[in-house]
Amino acid sequence: MSATTDKPMTRVGVQQPSSAAGTGRGASMIGALVLLATVQLMVVLDTTIVNVALPTIQAKVGFSTSGIAWVVNGYALTFGALLLLGGRSGDLLGRRNVFVAALGAFALASAIGGLASSPTMLIVARVVQGASAAFAQATALSLIVSTFPAGAARNRAVGVFAAMEGLGAAAGLLLGGLIVEYISWRWVFFLNVPVAASAALLAPRLIPAPTRGRAVFDLPGAATATVGLGLLVFGLSGAADHGWTTALTLGPILAGLLALATFVGLEARSKQPLMPLWVFRDRNRGGAYLIQALLGAALFGMFFLSTLFLQHVLGYSPLKAGAAFIPLTVVMIASAGLVSKLVVHTGVRPLIATGTAIAAIGLLWLSNLTPHSSYISGAMLPLIVVGIGLGMTFVPATLSAVSGVKEEHSGLVSGVSLTAIQIGGAIGLAILATVAATTTAHQAPGTPMPQALTAGYTRAFEVSAIIIALAVPIALTLLRLRPTAEKGQGDDPSLADVRQHGTDAPAGAPSEPPLMAPVTVTSANGRTLDGQAGVHVTRQRQTTSNNKPADEVRKASRAGTRRLLSMKARSEEQRCASRNRVPNRVPN
Repeated sequence: MSATTDKPMTRVGVQQPSSAAGTGRGASMIGALVLLATVQLMVVLDTTIVNVALPTIQAKVGFSTSGIAWVVNGYALTFGALLLLGGRSGDLLGRRNVFVAALGAFALASAIGGLASSPTMLIVARVVQGASAAFAQATALSLIVSTFPAGAARNRAVGVFAAMEGLGAAAGLLLGGLIVEYISWRWVFFLNVPVAASAALLAPRLIPAPTRGRAVFDLPGAATATVGLGLLVFGLSGAADHGWTTALTLGPILAGLLALATFVGLEARSKQPLMPLWVFRDRNRGGAYLIQALLGAALFGMFFLSTLFLQHVLGYSPLKAGAAFIPLTVVMIASAGLVSKLVVHTGVRPLIATGTAIAAIGLLWLSNLTPHSSYISGAMLPLIVVGIGLGMTFVPATLSAVSGVKEEHSGLVSGVSLTAIQIGGAIGLAILATVAATTTAHQAPGTPMPQALTAGYTRAFEVSAIIIALAVPIALTLLRLRPTAEKGQGDDPSLADVRQHGTDAPAGAPSEPPLMAPVTVTSANGRTLDGQAGVHVTRQRQTTSNNKPADEVRKASRAGTRRLLSMKARSEEQRCASRNRVPNRVPN
């Protein structure tokens, strides 16, 4: 091995990829991120864009006053019920396979919804849309985890993915108003068809196929989890209309909680559980799930209450109300992008604690609204403060929720993470809508309607601020995660992983293996042959994937390193001999 032909190596015996290969992989990673972010945006967009079109749909399709609610509830029911199953199915059946199938089903259901000529046809389409969206979103987040290596690349990807949550929620209101006013309500559904179909066709080209687990499906667990979550969402969605003490509310909620309790019992005894309970034993993940539930309540409640205030009190049209959220969207995306870089240096705890505190301040500011408030000082500025706080929180909360597990469980933790947001949002929305309606109803007789409505909305904003403020002590108490940056100079790429400080990894989660001690060989002329001499000796992960004992793996790795360094030493001897300088032999 001559000096002129030696190439730098990042691992023993493995040449560093060429710049062309690195460029190609970088382009592929960007393409995968754009695709997954587009799907996330489409799914979130679909949950809000339809709301603007509801009055028009009711008049054109012939829905009754009570029946039109099922255009929203049918979607929310299956979406919230199937997120957990959607994430786990990707682990067992192949994430990319499930992702592509879900996008195909979503495109078909959207086409049927756009062609609907009766209420029944549209409700069925919305139910299928919600189910396919749950599978698509859960596998999209798990593909982020499995496609992007831990470190700055994954931090950025999670930042973009999380930013789509706020962008989709705000853009849906604006886009829905434009479509209904200038085109047709049917294009609220048709818009999804080319986007979902294109994503399904491009996914096999842009997204590598992750490893697939054993297809052992926990049918009892899947059934009880789906039924339990579905009943819970159904009961909560009607709480504001029917009251919390009626059979239509309490019945489904209690039945759903019973089904979920049964699910936990089944999972504790199952050899192949749908949701292993060790997921919740890690303090970082458990705390992150609680915070995400509070985030869902705050986000859903903020958009719901703000939209009603702008339209019912300030008299905004749907289009103008949607445009009012543009500043919030911009600052939320900018905040999420900045935090994705900052989290490496600060860890998740200070960012989440600070972000949720800022969001609480913004919501308290919104509680000062009056029927005569101006848009800029009364609504826009406090919404910007809320957007900064939520943007600071989404990225570190998501990183905490999906950290510390093997790739084979990335779908599981992704499904639990999204389920926490959705169930938290359903609970929060039910509570806040009830608070607003109750406060409005108890205003003094003769109170003008704008003033009565404002009293209800502002009281609900106060409650929303309390809800999100609960995340501050949770973050300070439970979270200890500090994601690493991009792999440093001389670090093995596989070591750019998430380290947890002050926590015990749960059973089933990977622990940080010991690293191989450095090996040094000295040539006859006194030069030390290590990383400084052109051979880049890196730390190697201890592995038992080939069922060898750890000591054998370590010995074999050291032997390989010594052989490579010995070859380097002999190469130097040859160079010395060519100059008539014959050094002593380097011992083997």
